[in-house]
Amino acid sequence: MFAEGPNVGILAAAGSRKTQQIIDTALEINGRVLITTYTNENINQIRRRIEEICGTVPLSIELMGWLSFLITHGAKPYQSSVTERINTLSGLNFDGDHQRFTKKDTGEQYFVDGVGNLYRKHLADFVVTADAATKGAVARRLSRIYDAILVDELQDLAGWDLEVLDMLLGADSNVLLVGDPRQHTYATYRANKNKKYRGMGMAEWLGERDAVCRRLDRAESFRCHQSICDYADKLYPEMPPTTSVGVKDTGHDGVVTIAESEAHSYFETYRPVVLRPRRDRDTLGLPAINIGVSKGSTFDRVLIFPTNPMKKFVNTGDLAALKPGARSSLYVAVTRARYSVALVM
Repeated sequence: MFAEGPNVGILAAAGSRKTQQIIDTALEINGRVLITTYTNENINQIRRRIEEICGTVPLSIELMGWLSFLITHGAKPYQSSVTERINTLSGLNFDGDHQRFTKKDTGEQYFVDGVGNLYRKHLADFVVTADAATKGAVARRLSRIYDAILVDELQDLAGWDLEVLDMLLGADSNVLLVGDPRQHTYATYRANKNKKYRGMGMAEWLGERDAVCRRLDRAESFRCHQSICDYADKLYPEMPPTTSVGVKDTGHDGVVTIAESEAHSYFETYRPVVLRPRRDRDTLGLPAINIGVSKGSTFDRVLIFPTNPMKKFVNTGDLAALKPGARSSLYVAVTRARYSVALVM
């Protein structure tokens, strides 16, 4: 993977085995490897898949959520460079923030609450500030600990977290970034910092770093029938068209719409997994899971209860009907299916 350069960024379609690339790369490296990603569900999925291959996670591979990675390897070791005290940080404050007019140069007051918890929304900023204050010591320490740092679900990272990625790309460890900007259903940061790079902007962010990170694009799906790939591609016509690989015909393939009155009989006939955009979406009594939770999963067939904007797109094909979050959510829902998708209209 790193034969042609130390850093690689892969933007790939749903079903292109992005996470498998992370796992394969980790197992091939003769050295210490960190795998990190934003959600606990994705970390747990990676752990399960490594255990299926090896029986257990090798001692050379460390799995760590993105927030744990930042506080363990960025914030705590070099906290005194920002707070001017040692043993200041005790945990994360997920909901609070400093007083409105507090300035960053106040250090501890800007980043830390009164009981020693680092404000969650400023965690990545704290790490970048600590690295700058120590003239790159955070990045150098990571390079001494890990031979490679592998980041899955790249599209989830936003704001100051992108500055952390720049820090990693400038370090001596090999870095692999893997993601799909079409599946931007989560975000680590909601304020304006690096706002233009969210979602589909991630492709632009990676393109601007071609001097330090070699970009690869993958447009093959080993999960979805070609008719599903074609439908999903309509949501992102600016991306390369997706080619299905190795998915057979079953006689009931592709994307169809059904009426609510047909939902129960369809469910009984095809036994699809039911997907909903939110917990409060009525699924007519059918057992369902949220679309966001389904990310990374593969099902033979899915039955989707779309939102009204999603329905408008289904009826008209007009992408203007969908806000970026709804477009990503529909893309994720459709591309969970191997053979067929039914949308309840």
